[in-house]
Formats: sequence, C-alpha cells, structure tokens
Amino acid sequence: MKALISLLPLVFVAATSLAKTAPQTTDLAVQNTQAVLWMQNAGEYRALCYQAYNTAMMAFDLAKAKHQGKLAVMVDLDETMLDNSPYAAWQIQHHQPYETVSWNNWVNAVQTPALPGAVAFANYVTKQGGTMFYVSNRSDRTFEATKANLIKAGFPNVSNVTLRLKKETSDKAPRMQSIEAEGYKVVLLLGDNLNDFPELHTYHQLNTERNAIADAHQQEFGHRFILLPNPSYGDWEPGLGKGYYQLSEEQKAQLRNDSLRPWNGQ
Repeated sequence: MKALISLLPLVFVAATSLAKTAPQTTDLAVQNTQAVLWMQNAGEYRALCYQAYNTAMMAFDLAKAKHQGKLAVMVDLDETMLDNSPYAAWQIQHHQPYETVSWNNWVNAVQTPALPGAVAFANYVTKQGGTMFYVSNRSDRTFEATKANLIKAGFPNVSNVTLRLKKETSDKAPRMQSIEAEGYKVVLLLGDNLNDFPELHTYHQLNTERNAIADAHQQEFGHRFILLPNPSYGDWEPGLGKGYYQLSEEQKAQLRNDSLRPWNGQ
C-alpha cells in the first residue's frame, strides 16, 4: 500500500504532462461545440450584436454629418449580417469538417437567418440615405441563393450592384476599391474578421501581426470599424501558424492546444 501511495504523485504528474501535449479530441467540429452553443443560446451574444449595430448607427450618423456625397456602408455577411450557426451545429452533430459541397448546400437551401438587429441596422442606413454594400467571400456561384436569402430575411437594396461575392480572391480590397471607383465614399465597415477591413492589411498575416495591427488601430474600432463577435471560426485560426490548412486534423488540434497560454497550476 505504501508503494502504491508513493506512486500516486508520479501518476498525477504524468497525466498532467500528457494533458499539456495531447488535445482532448482531434475532432475539430466537436471542439467547436461550446462556441456554437454560446452563439445560439446566450443572451450575451445577442446583446453584443445589438451593441455593435447600435454603435454602427451612431458612427454612421457622425459620418453623415461630416461627409457629403454618396455614402456607403460595406458589410460582410456571414456572422456579420447572417447567422450560420445551424450549419456549424450540423457539422458538430455529424462530425463533419468544413467542406465546400456541404457549405454550398447550406447556402443554396436559403435558410440562413439574420443576426439579431442586422436588418434594422441595414434599414436605418438606407433610410438615412446611405447605400449598403454586401461584400462576402461566399462563392459567386451562390449569388442567386445568397441574394434570395438576403431579400427573404428583409435586407434592403439587395441587387446585382450592391451584392459582391468572391470571384477570384478572398481579399476584399479590390471590391472595396471598385465601390469607391463608382463614386461612393465608404464611411463605415462591419465584419466579424479583421480581413473584412481591407485597409488594415491583415490578409494572410499571422496572429502576431494581426494583433499588432489591431493595437495600432484601436481608436478606429467603434468608429470606422465595427466588429461582430465570432468565436466559432475566422482567419485568426490559420493565423496560429504558417501552412495551417496543409496540416492534418491531428496536427491542427495539436497546434490549437500548443497555442494555449495556460496557468502553471502554482
């Protein structure tokens, strides 16, 4: 018995060491459960959405008082105006990674609901004389379904001019430039991803650079840039390490675990 008792600390240490290096699961969809539960059930998530849109309305009012001409608001769609958590929940329950085929099936089903407060914000901008531009990295092959979904959800002024999906690149800078080339002044941008704000130049940057850029532009958040909460996915994830998308599921899970900054327990 004494020998067994003396071994217990060693067993605890070994288990603790193993926990540091081995992720609990390499099923990345299942790892997303807590985030998706929060987005679908927490009043706090809804409150943050309302807070973002309320702030955006005030920011647009200030911009309108300052600028003349054709004023535009450029918004992302997924997790900025539209709620794709049902697709994420399907992934979790069916143990499925993100795939273009299943994603396009979800988009083409035209069942994506609007985020709380999103339609009211878009209508506010439109009634105040601004033009909403819906700039998304959904594939242009889903244009008609996305357009129908936005109209169904009640978003205003959805057209072949104002809806701009991905054709060649997921970098949104060229599409923002095309809006400006048409005589609009983009006074406000909304997104759930720093890449939704092209002038920040976070596209394909690692998290060290992304965080530094966010710090450098801190005064512009809540004024020019309005960020919606999205703990489920985003470009912060490939920002964990170079070549992220070339890694296996096990390697991605290990990198996620290695990127944690834990308390040492003492």
